[in-house]
Amino acid sequence: MSGSVAIDCVRDGRVLESIEVKASSEPPYELAVRRDGGDEVVYPGDNLFACLINLRRDLERDGILLCCQGARRDVINSGLQAQMTGGRFVYTSNALSRTVNEETVDILAPARPDEVVTVAEQRAAIFDFFGISDRSGEG
Repeated sequence: MSGSVAIDCVRDGRVLESIEVKASSEPPYELAVRRDGGDEVVYPGDNLFACLINLRRDLERDGILLCCQGARRDVINSGLQAQMTGGRFVYTSNALSRTVNEETVDILAPARPDEVVTVAEQRAAIFDFFGISDRSGEG
């Protein structure tokens, strides 16, 4: 596991708590999370971005959003990037110009509360960006 980072959690734009997150640096990928000094909970996945989605879904059950770059509406995880970085870095996109930027961001770096969205909103934005419909029923 690499060093831990503290990430703010918000509900209705207000910071409720800060959680400690440790990311594995190689397979098998996982995020180890500690909330309010409680027990560590591990979120596994094929890459760190997938682990983050599992963590975010868990927090969203309590109406909580995670304030990190990986929860922004405008980030896109590419297969090649996930393979090269273990999913730790993702691309940003511009919906107006429909372009993927060369800039990548660390999924665990801080983001402002007004920048983050739910997993479903992020997924819808990605499908919209590519101009395809989501038929999975996950939305």
